[in-house]
Amino acid sequence: MVTPERNMADGHCKFGPKCRFSHDPTTLCYSFQTPKGCPKGASCFFSHRPTSSAVEASADRRNNRGAPTVAEQDYEVRFRQWTYLIPKQNGGRRLQHGPPDTKAFFKAGWELMTSSDASGRQRLIKKLSTDEGLNMIKTLADTMDSDQQEPAILATFEGSVIFFYRTISHPEVVSSLVLERPLETIYNFLYGSGGRRGVDVVRFTAKAISLLVIQYEDDAYEKSNVILDPCFATLGRMIELNQGAQLHHELVPMVESISACATPDKMFPDLRRKLDKIRIRLGLGSLMPTAKISKHSATRTATFKLRIDLPGGLSIDGPRHDNDHEDIADIQILPTADEIQCSRVEYLPSSDPSNNHLIGLPGLLDRQFRLLREDAIGGLRDAVRREAEHLEQVPLPAAQAKQRQLERTHVHANLRLRRWELDRRKGIQLVVEFDQPITITDLGVQHRKEWWDSSRRLQPSTLVCLVSSTGQNIFCLVCDPKPTAPSKKKHREDSDDEEGDEVHSVAELEYRRKMAEMPSLYQDGSRAAVMLTLVQEDCRHIAWISQQFTERDSTVRISLVEFPGVLLPSFQPTLEALQQMSQRLDLPFTEHLAPQVPEQGAQVTAPPLYAQRQGFAFDLSPLTKGEPLKLSAQRPFDWNAFNNITSLDEAQQAAVIYALNNSFALIQGPPGTGKSYTGVSIIKVLLRNRNVGELGPIICVCYTNHALDQLLEHLVQDGVEQVVRIGSRSKSELLKNVNLHDLAQQVAQTKNESHEKYLLNQQLTSSMAEIASLLKELNTLTSEASIKDYLEENSPKHFRELFQSPMEEDGFTLVGRRDNDLIKSWLKAAKQGNRRDRPAGMLLNLPLEEMSTAERRRLYTYWVAERSEQLGEQLDDALEPYKDTRLELDKYFKEQQRRALSQAHVIGVTTSGLARNLEVLRNLQSKVLICEEAGEVLEAHILTALLPSIEHAILIGDHEQLRPQVKNYELCHDNPRGKHIALDISLFERLVQRGDNAKIPSLPLSRLKIQRRMHPSIANLVRSTIYPDLEDYHTVLAYPSIDGMKDRLYWMTHQNREDGADLMQSQADSKSNDFEVQMVSALASHLVRQGTYSHGDIAVLTPYVLQLQKIRRSLGEMFEISINDRDLQALEDQGEVDAPPTPLAKGPTVKKTALLGALRVATVDNFQGEEAKVIILSFVRSNAEGKCGFLRTSNRINVALSRARHGMYTIGDARTASSVPMWAKVLRILEAQDSSDARIGSYVVTHVRTSATAMRFMRPFTVLSAVSGPKRAAITLV
Repeated sequence: MVTPERNMADGHCKFGPKCRFSHDPTTLCYSFQTPKGCPKGASCFFSHRPTSSAVEASADRRNNRGAPTVAEQDYEVRFRQWTYLIPKQNGGRRLQHGPPDTKAFFKAGWELMTSSDASGRQRLIKKLSTDEGLNMIKTLADTMDSDQQEPAILATFEGSVIFFYRTISHPEVVSSLVLERPLETIYNFLYGSGGRRGVDVVRFTAKAISLLVIQYEDDAYEKSNVILDPCFATLGRMIELNQGAQLHHELVPMVESISACATPDKMFPDLRRKLDKIRIRLGLGSLMPTAKISKHSATRTATFKLRIDLPGGLSIDGPRHDNDHEDIADIQILPTADEIQCSRVEYLPSSDPSNNHLIGLPGLLDRQFRLLREDAIGGLRDAVRREAEHLEQVPLPAAQAKQRQLERTHVHANLRLRRWELDRRKGIQLVVEFDQPITITDLGVQHRKEWWDSSRRLQPSTLVCLVSSTGQNIFCLVCDPKPTAPSKKKHREDSDDEEGDEVHSVAELEYRRKMAEMPSLYQDGSRAAVMLTLVQEDCRHIAWISQQFTERDSTVRISLVEFPGVLLPSFQPTLEALQQMSQRLDLPFTEHLAPQVPEQGAQVTAPPLYAQRQGFAFDLSPLTKGEPLKLSAQRPFDWNAFNNITSLDEAQQAAVIYALNNSFALIQGPPGTGKSYTGVSIIKVLLRNRNVGELGPIICVCYTNHALDQLLEHLVQDGVEQVVRIGSRSKSELLKNVNLHDLAQQVAQTKNESHEKYLLNQQLTSSMAEIASLLKELNTLTSEASIKDYLEENSPKHFRELFQSPMEEDGFTLVGRRDNDLIKSWLKAAKQGNRRDRPAGMLLNLPLEEMSTAERRRLYTYWVAERSEQLGEQLDDALEPYKDTRLELDKYFKEQQRRALSQAHVIGVTTSGLARNLEVLRNLQSKVLICEEAGEVLEAHILTALLPSIEHAILIGDHEQLRPQVKNYELCHDNPRGKHIALDISLFERLVQRGDNAKIPSLPLSRLKIQRRMHPSIANLVRSTIYPDLEDYHTVLAYPSIDGMKDRLYWMTHQNREDGADLMQSQADSKSNDFEVQMVSALASHLVRQGTYSHGDIAVLTPYVLQLQKIRRSLGEMFEISINDRDLQALEDQGEVDAPPTPLAKGPTVKKTALLGALRVATVDNFQGEEAKVIILSFVRSNAEGKCGFLRTSNRINVALSRARHGMYTIGDARTASSVPMWAKVLRILEAQDSSDARIGSYVVTHVRTSATAMRFMRPFTVLSAVSGPKRAAITLV
């Protein structure tokens, strides 16, 4: 390659033609190719635009870091040319005379934005956010004078302003997570101090829009939208980021002016929505058409309202505690110490908005936040309060204090706080230890390990709380004690750094130390140790914990309260999202979710905004076997043609068309009617129209991992591509290659991202070194070095008295005495008879030798506490940059996730997974949300799923089946005390079944009607009670009979009372019935031995976890038992897992049969959405009071009765069941069919081939015997 002569950059060379370097001006500038670029800029003699040969030669010189492409080189040239348009300040290299050329600058910036990749866009926006870029923005803003002549306004707007707006509102820029801070800098600068610059910007923009709309009158629709889109996006973002804008009254008439000229007939529907958001933030109200209401006269009824104790300062009695606020954004998620100790009842908003302190959307978000938080942390708060009260009492004997169990919690007593640790990935960690449970102290290490493993206690991510007798309550998370191994890879910039090798060696030694000192639950026979992380790294908590590392103060009693199964990520992200939404108020569909219309009647929703665009029509060919058929909001639909060429039944056809025609659609799917099939059909249509509607990725949300896997598997099997699943709980082999975590790691980083991450990691290393030093001091607060440092800085007089080398009378210095010896000696060396007991504050300036033993101890404790507080504050300061750096690094990984998801056509996620990934999903600009199992999902989870960009929401579910699961029964609709709260009423149910006194109309829904699951005799149980219009598909009429049984539907009644739960166990509210366990085992064994049922064909259901465990144990002796994840988690949460065999366990090993492969056992609640050929239902409840417990609600009864395809057998006390109206009706139906009796034997068909077995057991009113032989089996009355 020809090398340019550097002197020729100035235009001359003293060597002239004899120079061995190039004087050709077309030669690529040498300095331009360096990272810093050419200082000469546009005046440089050589070329700043690489030729292909120059690019190739440059590539040859590069090392193996990867050669840039021609396009990258071209972008580099154009980017530098763009930066040369920025004048340098005095002292810089470039000085321009006259004002900067903003027109050329912002137009070139927009051209760069549209022609670059992610790396280029990042560089451009970050350059704009620097002081140089902001100066250019200021120069532009100074030209935005609305008092200019109209031609000047239009010239400025069209020549530069619009390019600037387009650049900072570009979809890829706005959605980038790594550009959030630079963009905030730009928008905040544009708003200016006190909004002065922002007011001028909005005024100028409003004037320009009004002029342009008039100018484009003949072709206003298309042209005006091109202009309005970036204007609305820029102004909306600027106002959103600056809360003070809502108080700027000058902005109101300007936005009204924009609204007046940008009328709906001149705007795309989505632009009207953007303008609406601006208006709502300024308190102007929406321009969007409200729901159509058909009025009718409402019946007046007498009302009586009790006084409600409102939150925070609105309460007549004042705030309840330091975490009681009117604004939910100010409320801490986990309870504070003051909140825990408070005895007043929390404010819980009613389901009637008129009774609450906020109405409309703010009231809706406030209510959902407070109720969800109470359900999540109410039990935690009460358990911690009880333990704190217990610790304040007289200490229990050691044998009683070892380990106790509160309701749904475990308490680990006699806790000691040992030391701090620091991990690069996990942050600050705390090592604690406590007494081993008495039952395992005498076991060996292996058996202690098995006990801890089987008990599932103190598993990683479990929420715990340190509770002390002094009122300290510190929430922590259990973390994996294994330290993060040091990275073996070194950054290329450190490859030759000897210092880097030394640092790496130190890290390796520290890793080995941590491994050797790793805490263990089972290694020590008397004490168990565990690693924790603080939920909130508060300097006061850190200081207090550090003071407890010394055991000098034995009066402080500490317990570790464990909350089994409570995972912070299961509720914290949702609550934080609701807090953010309460500030942004950008929830779509507010007119349906939180309307303030007083009339009652039918409410009609409009088509999705994207479907309202002129000329848009849905292509329905995926449902018509390829035959062309369109659906348009502007034209009538040809139902006959659709019916003739689709495989959907009539109800499914109506549901699909209804869902596509309505922006907020509700579809009810009774059991077996094909909810999932209908949902897949809707998704196929949306995917076909994805590009024309600019829909972005379609987000599919399900309540359970199982349902999500099923939905995505259907899509993949039907040929849908670009499917991504979020979350690691999938068990589908078909989806293992489309997990977001794995896909994100395959997304290439931009050069800018790689460099920024390197710098951030350097900052992280530096911050960690400072934090590690402070933690080391906190671990040794009572050491002589720590006390010495404190006294030298804060009490020089006492420092000299203690640590100045003592002198003998002859002047010689005493040797051999250590500082720590001096402290210990001084603590014990008080003069006899000195019994003074002054407070620490009076001792600070007194001579040490004059103090009594008690005073010396008090002053020493004061020194330790002060030193701890000092270090805690220093640590708090050091943690701020550490946390910021970690957040920035996390954003770079999330940006990779966002880029992966932006290429997806379908994104599948559970409701809990969505809340955890909300930051990424909010930046995708998805327009469609489909939620399955919507009747089971808490309203708060649906609200967080409704991203601001969503224009089309389709909720599919059945409010007649299971409601959302709520931990606190006091908040449930079926509890008379909780009826006015009703947290377990889903959004789906609330919208379609508003209460009798509701002032807001219900939303219409489409109901599926043809069931394809149950035999008609089984379907009749729910048809006669809940779904009167449910129809049977013809295939269910041909179901075979049940092998080994005469009838396919039967209730075996009995009067064997339920077993009372052990009140000392955590599952005191669970129930069991040993008689039914025996009957279920016998019947299940009999059905299995028919030899005709395969894996999963038979399922045993029960409403109670305790009964589930007993059935599992009984059947587990004979068969392999299959339990779903949620039931297994419920067993683990309540400690109902099978313990490992003890060393003394003896006896024969039971060999399980392989006839069935796996027999399914489940609770009713966790079997919704599932089905089996044969269902055996254990009712459990049998009591004189007629209490049915969980199975008293029609929702659960519905689920229990609708799981069976071919046959269902219920074992339960019919007298107890008949106290519930729905059960009574079911029993009458069964009695009419002669299917309910006190015996089962006379209905058994004997024709199986199994090995010879025999079982016998007793019951009060008869003896049942099951006998089987090589050819025959029978159950007969004896």
